Amino acid sequence: MRRFPAPSRLKFHAGLAFLLAGVAVHILFLLSLKFGFLNPLFDDAMHRKGQGADFYAVVQAGQNFSDGVSIYTTSPRRQVVPYYYPYRYHPFVAYTFGQLFLLLPPIGAYGLWIILLEFVLIVNLVVTRKLISDERSAMVLMGIWLLFSPFYLELYLGQFSFAMASLLFWALVAWERNARRIGDSSWIVSLIVKSNSVLLTPALLKQGRWKLVAMGAGVAILLAVPYFASVPGTYQEFARNYTKPMSMPQLLGNQGFAGLIGIAILRMNGLWTDDLHELHARLDQMDRLMQTPLSVWTAVILLLTLLVTIRAQRERRTDLFLLWILSYFLFYKHVWEHHYVMLLPVFVLLYLRITTGKLNLAPGIFWGTFSIIALPTLFPLIDLSNVLFDPELYWETWKSFLYHVPKPLAVLLLYGALCLAILHKSKDPEGQQSSLVRS
Repeated sequence: MRRFPAPSRLKFHAGLAFLLAGVAVHILFLLSLKFGFLNPLFDDAMHRKGQGADFYAVVQAGQNFSDGVSIYTTSPRRQVVPYYYPYRYHPFVAYTFGQLFLLLPPIGAYGLWIILLEFVLIVNLVVTRKLISDERSAMVLMGIWLLFSPFYLELYLGQFSFAMASLLFWALVAWERNARRIGDSSWIVSLIVKSNSVLLTPALLKQGRWKLVAMGAGVAILLAVPYFASVPGTYQEFARNYTKPMSMPQLLGNQGFAGLIGIAILRMNGLWTDDLHELHARLDQMDRLMQTPLSVWTAVILLLTLLVTIRAQRERRTDLFLLWILSYFLFYKHVWEHHYVMLLPVFVLLYLRITTGKLNLAPGIFWGTFSIIALPTLFPLIDLSNVLFDPELYWETWKSFLYHVPKPLAVLLLYGALCLAILHKSKDPEGQQSSLVRS
């Protein structure tokens, strides 16, 4: 089996340098939240509503809840934040976090959320350190959490993806340690913090965890139905986020593979235009042109992932969980650069499993894909113009591909390599003990 060089051959100082580089970069992240010097590296920091916009959506939803109007409305009775994006989450977040954050001024609430995310990061580092006894490997694992540019956008926007990803990380570690109550609780909470974690359901069913899946669905439903029933139309607003097909405006800034396919279709068919009036006239035609290819692509990815899940050995449960997380970036319509923080648990656990010989995945593929995903996009080399709507409308086709291709292609490569590694017949796929137990 492939594995990274044995710990005895790793230089201690290399692992230490990797960790210290991560600490230094993370300090730059925090400083840039105040001074903004990293913002030019990111489209979402330069051409969107502003810092904290996703977080303010939660605060405004909390106010909407208090005012008795839809938490998903973009026409609130009272606007209490400077700007915000439409709220998309489970109602639980609005009537818990949203209500609590109303106790502070918007900027103070945003600062508190940043502190909470940093605390969660520290918890992840502590948990990660306990996964392996070798200090050099542990330093690399901790460095992975810190050397990851999408985390800056997570902080900048005040997103909830990292909180959900951390809950998934805790769940995966707990399940590998047979701490089912902790793992099950973490996964169930993740469902109501941000529903993306429903992705683990097929892999859980593979393990016979029907009761857990039913319990998770029950909790999510029970905490949502009273609100949906009391405010007519809100369920439809919530569900539309997941069921409505991709439309052209969702391609702007999109970093998913489905978004890349949409860009390729519209660019290659000559429908792309920087004339806003002409663009508006073509929107319906653009959307129709994308619908069938994207539906086929989604079906292919889901069916392939299901096939691998069915054929995999039961002992490959952690690998299957990671595979389903990767699949999100290939088929889902809403994939933005900050969403890649969801891959932090994937990279941490993949590195651990490769290092301990539990997974036959080439280190070159690991480090190559990690580097592409951890680094910012090529946006600063393409366009920094101040425009009314979005700079991508004015990009040439090659610039658009330069922006959209690297990260989704890296995910596809890692996804394919992991599929093959899962289906690889190992004599002892999990060894005599879990890979998440200190030796």
